[in-house]
Amino acid sequence: MAMDYLSIPATTVDVEHIFSQSRLVLPHVRNCMSSQTTRASMCISAWSLLGLVKDSDIKAALREEVAGGEEELSDWDVVCAL
Repeated sequence: MAMDYLSIPATTVDVEHIFSQSRLVLPHVRNCMSSQTTRASMCISAWSLLGLVKDSDIKAALREEVAGGEEELSDWDVVCAL
């Protein structure tokens, strides 16, 4: 009987980490974020932790006003795949 339960492979940590991280990004109060904004937020978070993006650069980019609102870009997923 022990072999039936102990032989079940564990889930990978990466998958659990992504779901856990997205839960932190998408609490119930922020569930209206677009998929583009959600993925961009997760990418920026990962890049910031790796030291690839400076906090001052993020703050400067957030201060800039976006004319015409947020546009859906056709190649936004290429940026997140880097």
